[in-house]
Amino acid sequence: MLNISTSLRLILGFLVIFSISANSSAETEKKKKHSNLTKGIFLVASEQMQNSPMSKTVIYITQHDEAGTSGFIINRPTNLQINQAFPETHASTSSNKMLYFGGPLHSRYLFMLTQTQFTHGLHAIKSNVYFGAGEEVQMRLRSENTRDKIRTYAGFMSWGPEQLNTEIDQGDWILTPASIDQLFNQDTKDLWKNLIKRWGGSWI
Repeated sequence: MLNISTSLRLILGFLVIFSISANSSAETEKKKKHSNLTKGIFLVASEQMQNSPMSKTVIYITQHDEAGTSGFIINRPTNLQINQAFPETHASTSSNKMLYFGGPLHSRYLFMLTQTQFTHGLHAIKSNVYFGAGEEVQMRLRSENTRDKIRTYAGFMSWGPEQLNTEIDQGDWILTPASIDQLFNQDTKDLWKNLIKRWGGSWI
């Protein structure tokens, strides 16, 4: 028969082992979430962000490395066409479409996401999707090329090193796959609702 002292030591030993196992499991899950954070995916604002300026936003990640993370809010259309907001652009009839608010950083400048075969001057993201900025955006907007898919943004989102990982660990964001149709669909009204319904509480 075990005495009280021996029983207490066994219980304490079990608690230590359980604590180490739980911490190890939590760290493994955290590393898995962080490894899934890469360019070419969506960040979907969780429901706990409902009182934040980022409430119900869907962000397409265009860059992620040791320097930080950046991307565009893709479901915040403005009520302006490109030539109304940026008349100096002189966008063609086919390109002068709705302007989207990509984020608060450098919101007086134009950026774009495009699906194209003409990739000179662009930065590859994923699945034949490219990012462009500066003169490259204006040049392509002036073209009458109707084959390319183009989405134009004013401003972008950005996080410093490890900053976004912390927000993900807090449950602010859900990571989901991003399809071409979702990325370039003109109607983004129900995008957040559809993504949160499908992926809420899960991680890719």
